[in-house]
Amino acid sequence: MKTRFGFFVTALVAVLVILVCSAPASAQTFALRVDAGAVSAYTDKAGNSWQADKSYTKGNGFGFVSGDTVDRGTDVKIEGTEDPRIYQTEHYAMDSFVAEVPNGKYTVRLHFAETYDDITFDGPRVFDVKVQGAEMAKDLDISKAAGGLKKALVKEAKGVEVTDGTLKIQFVSKQQNPAINGIEITGE
Repeated sequence: MKTRFGFFVTALVAVLVILVCSAPASAQTFALRVDAGAVSAYTDKAGNSWQADKSYTKGNGFGFVSGDTVDRGTDVKIEGTEDPRIYQTEHYAMDSFVAEVPNGKYTVRLHFAETYDDITFDGPRVFDVKVQGAEMAKDLDISKAAGGLKKALVKEAKGVEVTDGTLKIQFVSKQQNPAINGIEITGE
């Protein structure tokens, strides 16, 4: 009797381990970091992995809808960050960024720095940012909000709820093209 019971418990534990190990990631453990404009992955000073930029297609995990990319090079000095590389690449003129994520709540951090040489003062680049349809930044002028050119700026939204497996960030142009340097989506 003890042998059968012991075998049953061992089998049950094995099944539970398999189920836990093969379960999809929950929102709480989810983390996606994208170095917008980058052609290869990057690891920041905190050890976080940032994925390279890519276009979005359904089932492909994440990516930008439209736009183009640029790498300004490592010679561009960025103030206000320990990780200037994130701000030396950019995705611009995009409509949106889409990430396929588990349902739940997220913190979204958007990284910006005005690095375009033809912008030398506040005002030429102005756009809105919406996350899940809610306004995150209205009339965003990167250089004005950051306090100057080539300065890191992080905008954050907490409690972003996803109920359909898709988190969408929209960029609405007002003047010039919207631009972004990095996106972080982490589960709460």
